[in-house]
Amino acid sequence: MRTLFCCFLLLTSHLLLATAEKEFAIPQDFIDRLSHSEINSISDLQRLLEVNSPGPGNEVIEEVKQKHHQKSHHSHKATSSDLKSLQLSHRRKRSVVEEAVPAMCKTRTVIYEIPRSQVDPTAANFLIWPPCVEVKRCTGCCNTGNMCCHPSKKQHRTVKVAKVEFASRKKAKLKEVLVRLEDHLECACTSQHHVIEHAEADTGPCTVKNGKKRKHRKQAVAVQINKDSQ
Repeated sequence: MRTLFCCFLLLTSHLLLATAEKEFAIPQDFIDRLSHSEINSISDLQRLLEVNSPGPGNEVIEEVKQKHHQKSHHSHKATSSDLKSLQLSHRRKRSVVEEAVPAMCKTRTVIYEIPRSQVDPTAANFLIWPPCVEVKRCTGCCNTGNMCCHPSKKQHRTVKVAKVEFASRKKAKLKEVLVRLEDHLECACTSQHHVIEHAEADTGPCTVKNGKKRKHRKQAVAVQINKDSQ
């Protein structure tokens, strides 16, 4: 009898775990909608949750409403001194804790270090000035990890830099060299698979899972080394 009771408990716990896993699984349609939605604040996220799960089933909205109801019910019973202390505590919390502002996917000014191979891939005894310049690049994050901030429109421009060569120990030789730079004009949240398929030597700050970005960078460096050796 005891053995049958233990088996019943094990079977019940297994069913409960299986049910919990099904209930807490994130729906794929919600992930897709979240990926393609414009979210600028937590309120936008709450509205998106309310759209996907209307009615009393929305635990996030209901929890906020319940907390608000408890606070209002408590404030009716509180005295004037309690109200003042509550107001002071709320002001302190607001001053310390603030809502996180998302780093939206857009063009920003970043520092680009001019690679030596872009000036002269054959020589070694030279300096570049300026060593770095400002360029416009797509930076920021998207709503989900399967999306990536990627440039949808680019523009190239040519700048003039100084190449300081040291032919001898006594005298330096200065030469002007043209360098081609790339600016990003427009950005969009794109699927990482699309970014990997159309990846170039410099894909910007997009982070790809499973180290795929690092692999593409290594391949680009290897191609550049082979070109330099030829």
